[in-house]
Amino acid sequence: MIILKGLIAIIVFLIVPFLLGLLITRFTKNEKNNIILAYLIGYLIEFAICEIISILLIFMQKEYNVLLITYVFIIGILSLISFVINFKSFKEIILDNIKKIKELPKLLSIICIGLILVQMFIYAFYTHIDDDDAFYVGTSVTTVQTNTLYKYSPTTGITSGENILLRYRLSPFPLYMAVLSSILNIHPTIVAHTIFPVIILPIIYSVYYLLSKEIFKEDKESSILFVILINLLNIFGGYSIRTNFAFLLFRIWQGKALLANLLIPSIWLFVLKAHKNNYKLLDCFILLILVFAANLTTTMAIGFAPISLMGLAFALELIDFNFKKFIKNILKCLVCCMPSIIYGLIYLLFN
Repeated sequence: MIILKGLIAIIVFLIVPFLLGLLITRFTKNEKNNIILAYLIGYLIEFAICEIISILLIFMQKEYNVLLITYVFIIGILSLISFVINFKSFKEIILDNIKKIKELPKLLSIICIGLILVQMFIYAFYTHIDDDDAFYVGTSVTTVQTNTLYKYSPTTGITSGENILLRYRLSPFPLYMAVLSSILNIHPTIVAHTIFPVIILPIIYSVYYLLSKEIFKEDKESSILFVILINLLNIFGGYSIRTNFAFLLFRIWQGKALLANLLIPSIWLFVLKAHKNNYKLLDCFILLILVFAANLTTTMAIGFAPISLMGLAFALELIDFNFKKFIKNILKCLVCCMPSIIYGLIYLLFN
């Protein structure tokens, strides 16, 4: 049974996100073999798909099993399509990434990986008790045990509790945890406190590594030093329970922690890439996926995601200002923000 769960975990956390990411990266010009980027985009696709189908099924008052089957079916079909169209490229992708790994500064890379492993170790073998888990993890547990979607309060069991609030229904990240729990056949609390943090921490630091490559270009030493600095800031950033550092290392399984540590940095990364490529269709599609993914985590993303995206886009366009280009690219960014705009209107009109 343990071996079977281990194999399922490998498929769920390693193979599937990679295949999903390849659906996007294969169409990029210079990064079609970038495994790190593929994993990041793969998880964003998972979040976005979960957000779209969860909200539809919540308001249709469907059972949780409908969500589980629909999600697994969509992700499975997309993964299978990716496997078929990318099969011949796997060898090239692996060899190309091995070559890039060999070019990295060895000592700095070992230090960086060591710092990340320490944080993963703490999550795997220690635990943090957080009051908000009564709702967030409680919602995942209630969902699995009652086969319902936001019908019962996870704290009292009544049908007229905090579970009916629109701000929770529009950002149902606990349902993603519930789906992972069902697929792995492991209790949602264990998935949230132990398994998910160990998986998502390297993904978060991958975002910063990709950001450093945008900043420092081909200077690999500076890129690794940048990620080491971020590691140290996070490890020694527990001077308040409200910082993004504390949210990263205390409760990354909560949606608001993911927004601060994964989604907002990802917005910076992909806006930089989109600006460099003059906001091509593929770049805008990635930004659209990213906004959907951000909205899954917390309703704060309804405001923070478009503000971050549009703010950075404005700043970058002003650097080499051209009126016609400025209007065109800003309108493209505005279209990418439509999920947040729509959810925001729903919240204002029906809350």
